[in-house]
Amino acid sequence: MDSEFSDILKQGYVKIRRRHFWISQGCWLVFKKASGKGSNRLERYPNEQASNFHCQQKARLSSQDGHMKNKSSRYNVIDLTDVFSISRPPKEKKKYAVLLRFTDDNTLTFTCDSEKEAADWHKVLHRACVQDELGTVSSGEPDLLASSLRHQCERFRVCLLPCKGLVMSGECVLQVGSKAISLWDARNPRLKLASWPLMWLRRFGRDRTWFTFEAGRLCETGEGFFKFQTLEGEAIYQKVHTAVQSIIQQQDCPPRIVEGHI
Repeated sequence: MDSEFSDILKQGYVKIRRRHFWISQGCWLVFKKASGKGSNRLERYPNEQASNFHCQQKARLSSQDGHMKNKSSRYNVIDLTDVFSISRPPKEKKKYAVLLRFTDDNTLTFTCDSEKEAADWHKVLHRACVQDELGTVSSGEPDLLASSLRHQCERFRVCLLPCKGLVMSGECVLQVGSKAISLWDARNPRLKLASWPLMWLRRFGRDRTWFTFEAGRLCETGEGFFKFQTLEGEAIYQKVHTAVQSIIQQQDCPPRIVEGHI
C-alpha cells in the first residue's frame, strides 16, 4: 500500500476546467511523479475518500493478483508527458489559478482555494514537468533516457536582446529540441525561462551574428519577436529548420512557418 502513496507529490481539492468548456467542476486532484508505474500524471477523483480507496484497493488487488484491474473507483488520468509550460494566469483574469499548456495546443486550467495552495501546485508541477524534463544523471548508474534526450537536443550560448514578451535579457542558453525552442538560465542550467513550440512559430531567420524568430499568440510569451546575439546563428537555424521539417512530415501538413532573414 505504501508504494501507491509514495508516488504522490501533491494532492488537494481544486476546480478544474478543460479548454473549450466553461463549466468548472470540483474534484480531488492527485499529482504522481514519473515511476515504473507511469509518467508524470494527474489523477482526478470525485473526492479525497475516493482517492484513498483507489490506492488501498489497487495495492490489495496487486498483492493478490497482478492481472486484476480495479474498476470500482471512478477516476481519470491526465498524462503530463507533453506539457511544455506551467504558469499562473494574471490574478485579475483568474484568481488562484494554474495553467498547463500541452504541445498539441490543449490547455488545462484549475483553480485552488487560496494563493498559497495555487503557488504550491505551480512550484511542484513546474519543477517535475518543466525543469526536470531532461532528467539528471545520478552518481550511480547512468540515466539512459536522459542521455538520449540530450543527444536529440543541443544548447547554444546566446545573448537575448530586450523584448516585450520577456522581462529578462542578457546571457542565457538556447536549446533546440525536436518540438520546441527553450531558453534556460545561464547560471542555473536547470532553470527554464521560456519555451516556444516549433509548430507555433510564425517565422525564423539568422545572420552572421544573430538568430531571431517570431512567436505566435498561442506561445506562453504571447506573440512577438525574439532576437539573440550569437556567432552560432547558422547552426541554430539549421537545427530549427531540421526539426520543423520533421514536424511537417510527421503531421503531413503544409508548412506555415516562413524561413529566411527577418
